[in-house]
Amino acid sequence: MGRIRKVAAGVVSPLDPCCRCFNDRGGWDRIAGKPLCPDCQENLARGEGPPLIERCQASRCAVCGQVGTIRYLTFPLRALAPIEMDLCPEHLRGLLGRQLTPSAYLEIRRQLRQLGLSVGEIFLLHDTFYTDEGDALHRVSEPDYP
Repeated sequence: MGRIRKVAAGVVSPLDPCCRCFNDRGGWDRIAGKPLCPDCQENLARGEGPPLIERCQASRCAVCGQVGTIRYLTFPLRALAPIEMDLCPEHLRGLLGRQLTPSAYLEIRRQLRQLGLSVGEIFLLHDTFYTDEGDALHRVSEPDYP
């Protein structure tokens, strides 16, 4: 099984509400099988709200090959089916925080191309957040605590 792979259409419902705020507009990404809307993902990346506590699986990270990952599923634009990737905690935080290193970004882009997808079809990877070389443009900032 590839570390980034297409999931069969219809296996995952895009209509499930966010598991944190219960926003039911749907099409949310999933972390460890739980749907999270973009606002809750950003709050998670900023360290606001409850932390994400999930047991790592014994699979290898799509970026670095490290054993111990969390599954991340997203619905690419105009795609018929979602994609899923196994990411170690470091690369999951980097993806959610829009602060992947250039080498991590380029590795994900390479694997997406093998599936016939571009990074522009994945919300957290599109060109608003990264240059073609993988430099992060708009990182999620840490909260300012007094």
